[in-house]
Amino acid sequence: MTRSLLGSFRVLWFLALALAAGATLQHAAPVHAQATAEADLFTVPEGDVKKLEEFMKKLAQTEPQGETDEEKMEFSIKALNALVEAANRLLAAEPSDDQAAQAYAYKFEALQALIQMEQPDALKKFEETLAAAREDKRDDIIGLGWQNTIMYTTSQWPELDAKQQQAFLDLIVDKVKAGPKPIDVSIVQVTSMRLDGSADDAVAKMLEQVIPILEKSQDKKVQEKLTEANLPGVLRRLTLLGNPMEITGTLLDGKEVDWASYRGKVVLVDFWATWCGPCRAEIPNVLEMYEAYHDKGFDVLGISLDATPEAAKKYVDENKLPWASIFPKKEDEREWQNPLVTYYGITGIPTAILVGKDGKVVNMNARGPVLGEELEKLLGPPAEKPATEKEAAAK
Repeated sequence: MTRSLLGSFRVLWFLALALAAGATLQHAAPVHAQATAEADLFTVPEGDVKKLEEFMKKLAQTEPQGETDEEKMEFSIKALNALVEAANRLLAAEPSDDQAAQAYAYKFEALQALIQMEQPDALKKFEETLAAAREDKRDDIIGLGWQNTIMYTTSQWPELDAKQQQAFLDLIVDKVKAGPKPIDVSIVQVTSMRLDGSADDAVAKMLEQVIPILEKSQDKKVQEKLTEANLPGVLRRLTLLGNPMEITGTLLDGKEVDWASYRGKVVLVDFWATWCGPCRAEIPNVLEMYEAYHDKGFDVLGISLDATPEAAKKYVDENKLPWASIFPKKEDEREWQNPLVTYYGITGIPTAILVGKDGKVVNMNARGPVLGEELEKLLGPPAEKPATEKEAAAK
């Protein structure tokens, strides 16, 4: 029920944001601006929970009214403030857990929209609401509080200063230290995923603090979620840069990979699958770099996440991929259960890790133009292509 109500509310939110950007809106249905007087529409009922629920639902489904963009913006601001006030009154009226969760959801959405429209005190009220939800006694409310805290903070990450960023991560560490609960694993996991690639060092330090605490927990649910989240694997990946990478496994041809034989070469370790569109889209670039730099000491080692060796072999043959790919013999170690995927906490593909001649990782996202730039740094300019017969004759 909460999800459908929020879906209705987001229509109002995005209309308001569009207006804030000065967009010209075309409504799918005519606006009946005179159907209800604004005074009645924005008058929040007293503490009757049922009436407050109905009020919020009706208001959230109402299109912004007015002849001009400015009028519609003014209407939206009034509607959002009324929703916040209605949520406050409902929360003060001893609602059920579900009703309280709905009220918090409305309030979070409304305040975020008001923040986008740069309304006074909206950010302060939003932060106070986040803190209240995180400190609530009801699991659903706590979950909503942390969900909104994580989503909002990570979306604003580039605009935060170092002190603000660290305060957010410290907040999570303090939550775990207060006594690990199953939700704490989810909080740490989602935060790590949301900041993947943008704050690896800081997230790694957070994981170094919380993982030992979570591992010592006697709560079976905490241990189950910890196993699912594979936080130790994520930490291992986040701390790879500048360190050696360990690779073991069976190749598509059935032989064991000889990782030591790659020393002295620059190697792209490519986690991929034939069903992965971005992986397939990157293949031409990797092939081009392989052709340009292979004679200068560049190689590729694929790690396939396909379900069957037949699918991987077919793709390799059809696209004439000249490098080796690891593929587990055991069926229960395929796809996302691949031991290397687990060991390095891989959460998405393609994951392209570039390893230097000494076996130490030099780049964690060697895709697109980054791959060529890194190879030129490590191996110099690409090898000149031999002239074709036509080019030779032209000379």
